[in-house]
Amino acid sequence: MADFSVREPIEPGVLAPVRGKYAIDTDASQFRFRAKAFTRFWVRGTMPIAEGSVQFTDGRVSGDGQIAADRLSTGLAPRDWHLRSSHYLHTARHARIRVSVAETPVGSPFECTVVVRGTSCTVPLTVDAVELDEELLQVTGHLLLDRRPLPMLPPIAGVSRLVEIELELLARRVSVEDGESPP
Repeated sequence: MADFSVREPIEPGVLAPVRGKYAIDTDASQFRFRAKAFTRFWVRGTMPIAEGSVQFTDGRVSGDGQIAADRLSTGLAPRDWHLRSSHYLHTARHARIRVSVAETPVGSPFECTVVVRGTSCTVPLTVDAVELDEELLQVTGHLLLDRRPLPMLPPIAGVSRLVEIELELLARRVSVEDGESPP
């Protein structure tokens, strides 16, 4: 992750009165995953964050983004090809994975909607840390995605049904709540 300075760490679920919209810095943010292959070996990889934003309004937070599934990387080209194939992500037709968090009161548990190949599922998103200053918002979190409801080969075919995902997001303020640009 890029080197940056954030002034004040905040306990997860305890957010100072924040308003406005933050655009995710796709170069400084990370999406990492790991899953068991054949119940024995961890397969680790990354997918770039293509775009996203976080919005704070009246004590509520929402966000959305897209993950570049077509740029998935595990460090092994044949495995990357297979995960991008119609057996799993089918990136020829679905290049992006969409993620969103509906308006949720700050401090409440977050439910994250994940859309893979046009099929959605909802999973709890755990926020591990939040740091913010006037212009920067940094969030780290994780979730456990059960891929059974998604249109992919079943777990018996090699990749476990559970995928562990870690997020590190850096977002920059682009506007305040009333639509004005930040100072």
